[in-house]
Amino acid sequence: MPAYSTFSEAIEAMRARGFVHTFTIQKEEVYCPELSTVIPPEQLTLIEHHQVPSPDSIGGEREVFGFRTDDSVLGLMTSTYAEYDMEGFKKIFTRCKLGKGMRA
Repeated sequence: MPAYSTFSEAIEAMRARGFVHTFTIQKEEVYCPELSTVIPPEQLTLIEHHQVPSPDSIGGEREVFGFRTDDSVLGLMTSTYAEYDMEGFKKIFTRCKLGKGMRA
């Protein structure tokens, strides 16, 4: 898996590789604004995970997650939401499936 030096580099590279949709957590659900739809976390499989330096974040780094839906839509989610609601983030994230080689 590639290593990235910055948050924006990770997002740009992943988008270039097909992760064109954005998955966000809203009201305890995963929402994709490009598709205007809610996606149950159980229909998301984590296939990439990157930790990158981010001086403007609380912990000094951010995470970028690459997901595939059950119908093969690729999208990304960042750990930004976790900075504001770690428990809510964990609650949603633990319902997602892990792809080959991924760890929780």
